[in-house]
Amino acid sequence: MLRRFRLAATMLTIAAGSVAPAAPAAADDAPPSCPQDAACLYENPDYTGAVTVLRFDRLPSQCASLPRTVRSGVNNTPYFFSLYDAPACSGSSSVALLPAHSTKPAFPAPMRAYL
Repeated sequence: MLRRFRLAATMLTIAAGSVAPAAPAAADDAPPSCPQDAACLYENPDYTGAVTVLRFDRLPSQCASLPRTVRSGVNNTPYFFSLYDAPACSGSSSVALLPAHSTKPAFPAPMRAYL
């Protein structure tokens, strides 16, 4: 009986040792790569669609219109961006904030300009 117990314990130890740990699943909502010194703004939520890449030597000081509306973004710069749903950055009811070194999978509305 003791021999059967030892054999069963040995078999369990071997079986447990042969099971490899599962690799962590990749996050489906992880943003795609964006250059280290840039802000990437995506046409659709969840970092999909056409991308607009913005690069800056310094913080932008004037409103700039975007070539297309954007719905999500990655900011790999040291600058804080405000995005607006109006092309002139004024009279806007919806504003999205994109802090330095951050990601936003969805803005509250299509954004058309930044400052």
